[in-house]
Amino acid sequence: MNKKDKFFKEFFEKKRNDLSFISIKEGASISFKNAQYKTDAELPVPLRVQRLLEDIKNQDDRDGITLNNLIDGIIYILGTDIDFGFVNEYNKMLKELNFEVAPYIVYCINKFEDSEYEDGIVYGRALVNIKEDEKSCFIYASALEKAGLKLHEEGNEQKSQYFLEEANRYLEKCLDYDDKFALAYYKLGYYYKRNQKYVKADLIWTKHQELDDDVLRIDEIRNELIQLKPYVDFENGYNLVLRERPEEGLDLLLPLVKNFGSWWNLLFFIGLAYRALEQYDIAETYFENVLKLENNQKDALNELGLCKICRGKYVEASELFTTLLNIDPGNCEVFCNRAVALMYNGQIDRAKEDIQTALKINPEDPVALSIRDELDK
Repeated sequence: MNKKDKFFKEFFEKKRNDLSFISIKEGASISFKNAQYKTDAELPVPLRVQRLLEDIKNQDDRDGITLNNLIDGIIYILGTDIDFGFVNEYNKMLKELNFEVAPYIVYCINKFEDSEYEDGIVYGRALVNIKEDEKSCFIYASALEKAGLKLHEEGNEQKSQYFLEEANRYLEKCLDYDDKFALAYYKLGYYYKRNQKYVKADLIWTKHQELDDDVLRIDEIRNELIQLKPYVDFENGYNLVLRERPEEGLDLLLPLVKNFGSWWNLLFFIGLAYRALEQYDIAETYFENVLKLENNQKDALNELGLCKICRGKYVEASELFTTLLNIDPGNCEVFCNRAVALMYNGQIDRAKEDIQTALKINPEDPVALSIRDELDK
């Protein structure tokens, strides 16, 4: 069981433990409007005691347990323990009372205060457990998203991530049931944007534009797509660089520098592209600019050091790798890189020391073994 699944298992177990039970004796009647349900045997029914106490406190001339308290408890069981032994009897009760629980759940979710987001999640899960389809999955996902965003605002990032990931899972389930369900595309785009998956957000929102018939949402997402474009170009550009297509990558990345020159990661990938093209002097400039923005950016220090080696600036390269090792002292790769700079600079003994250190960190490292063999010649 992964951490997220464990979190939700414990979450619903805790909510299940909020319930207490009272027994309704055999032959007792419960009425709703003109309908009536009579127990065939003694029936334990769930109640949330805290909710019951709050309701009693707010009652004027009524006393005791109301049908709303019973329905709330039953919904909580449906949301937290669908395999509970009396669920079928509760469903029979609701049917005989002609009580449509699904619309009531939706009504309650919409009425819950922001502070009641956990109730919204339990109610949403109950709706899914009653009937899982694109609509129930969307409502549950929206309750999870609401919780995740609230926790994010409060700085509780780990719990926020769990709720938002689960919301995403159920939004994607919506599309399994109906791949033309526009609201799921609407919400999913925001999820992918928040997670910096800009290309995916672009694809999802483009699909949304084809399906939605709500003018306000269409305009909203059209504007989002315009604002998203540079981020999409950045993601496509750096992926091209990583796939060893640096020239195509630069076609997308370089136009972004005018408006987004303070993005260190944009400058880094441009530098990486130029290094792949063996234009080391230009690459150096971009890596140096990265370090002006993020002076301890480890990847930029390493790449700048490699450019210095390629340009024969072995002392400068060695100094950069030394700076990097002060930040990341257990990095086998950087010891290897410094060893190369020292070797080319004729400092063989020091190079051998670095390779020995690298092999202590990782005795099987092929680069370190190759450099050691070169040093032993």
